[in-house]
Amino acid sequence: MQGPRTILGWITFAVALCAASAGLGLLGGPVAFAAEEDAMLREAHPWARFGKGAWRQVRIITEGFDEQGHSTGSTVTDNKTTVEEVTPDRVTLKVEATVEVSGQRFPSQPQILKQGYAGETVGQATEVKVLEPETIVIDGQSLRCETRQIEILGGVTREITRINYLTGHQPTILRRQTTTSDAAGAKPLHEGTTEVRAVQMTRRVLDEAEPKAAFLVRQEQRNDRGLTISWAWHVPEVPGEVVDQTSKKLDTAGRLVRRTTLELVAYGDAEGEPPPDPAGRRSRRKRR
Repeated sequence: MQGPRTILGWITFAVALCAASAGLGLLGGPVAFAAEEDAMLREAHPWARFGKGAWRQVRIITEGFDEQGHSTGSTVTDNKTTVEEVTPDRVTLKVEATVEVSGQRFPSQPQILKQGYAGETVGQATEVKVLEPETIVIDGQSLRCETRQIEILGGVTREITRINYLTGHQPTILRRQTTTSDAAGAKPLHEGTTEVRAVQMTRRVLDEAEPKAAFLVRQEQRNDRGLTISWAWHVPEVPGEVVDQTSKKLDTAGRLVRRTTLELVAYGDAEGEPPPDPAGRRSRRKRR
C-alpha cells in the first residue's frame, strides 16, 4: 500500500496538472505577452478567471495493484483548493488535503502553489515562438488553430510546450503537448499530451437541477516508469473545471499499477461560503 506521504505528493502534482495554464506570445526571444493575449489566458485559466476566494473540493480514491494484478489497498483523499490571489502575472492557490488510509486520517499542512499563465513558476521566464497554424479535428469538425511553442527557462529542467488554440472557441486551448528534459535538453524525463475530445456537451453537477455546458479531455503522460492515461469532464462554470476524472497508470510492461477516480464534492465562488456538510453530503454552489 502506498503511504500517505506518497499519496500527498501525487495529489499536489494532480492539482497542479488540473490547474494547468498555457501561454501565447510574439515571435522572437523572451518576450512579454500582449495585453489582449494576457486577458485571454487569464479568462481561459481554470482558476484565475474566478478571482480570489473561489474554491473547489474533490474526493480522490486511489487503488494500487501488485505485479499479479491484485489490489494492494486504497486511499481516500479529501482535497480543497482555494484561489488566494490573482495578479496580471500569476495565480496563487492554497491546497488543503486530508488522506484516509486504513481508517486513519492524515491531514497535511496547507500548500501554496504559484504559477504563471504559461506554466512558469516564480523566478522562471518564458520564450515563445509563433509556429504555423495546424488543423485539429474534434467531433468530426476541422478547426484551424493558431500554434505556439513555449519554452520555460530557468530551473533544473527544460520544459517545452506546444499549444493549439482557437480564439472565441470554448474551450480556447484544444491541444497541449509538453516535453520535459534535463537542463541541457539531452535526456527526456517526461512527455505529456492533453487533447479536447468532445465539445458542446452537458454534465450534471452535484444536485443542481440544470445540466451545465461541458467538454471531455483525454490526457496521456509518459516517463521511464510507465504511462498514465486520464479522462476528465470539464465544466467551465466550476472553479478548477474538472468535476469528474478517472485515470490508470501502467508500468513499462503494461501492467496496471494504480487506478484513480476524482469526483466533485462542493464548490463556491466567494470567500466566506460554508464548507461541505460535515456528514459528507454533497453541497451545491451558492451564488452571490
